Amino acid sequence: MKELTSRNLNNFKTRTCSNKIIFLISILLTVSFFSCKSVSKSVGNSDVYLYKGQADYLDGTYFVDPYRTNGEYKLLTEIFELENSEHVSKVDLKFKDDRYLHISYSDGKNEYKKVIKGKMKNGAFRYEHRFLPIGVPVILFLYNHKVHHIALGNDDDIVITEYEKGALHFFTFITSGKELNRYYFDRQLK
Repeated sequence: MKELTSRNLNNFKTRTCSNKIIFLISILLTVSFFSCKSVSKSVGNSDVYLYKGQADYLDGTYFVDPYRTNGEYKLLTEIFELENSEHVSKVDLKFKDDRYLHISYSDGKNEYKKVIKGKMKNGAFRYEHRFLPIGVPVILFLYNHKVHHIALGNDDDIVITEYEKGALHFFTFITSGKELNRYYFDRQLK
């Protein structure tokens, strides 16, 4: 009888230990899911909402200098990270479909082209989504998230919203930074 009771006690301890491990793993997964989910929130509201198939409404030639900014000042060539763009005054944007933006520009001597892959989301073209998780969630977790939205403005201009968020989680110590800039670029009339 005593042997049967100690065997049951050992089985109970083993079962309790495995339940605790499963419980801790489920907590870790839940916390990591919600910390990742908070990063993926949408960025900005577009002035003119574009539906799928309407990306070509953004086609046109745009001046490099923003006429209005909300935040840090950046040229259009800096936002798109265009090379050899020192003497560029305007950029041509052409959407082949909702996923590919073709950018062409000239410095007066040479023609340059760049293709950016993105998607239509929240009424705008969204591109450059970077998500870099490093470490084990809850213990040590570092990420960087960067998004650009290109929306059609009310004045036949484009509005580029730049959103960047980074955070470092170390146990319960959380350091995070968030940056949000909006740039307005005029379309050249033909």
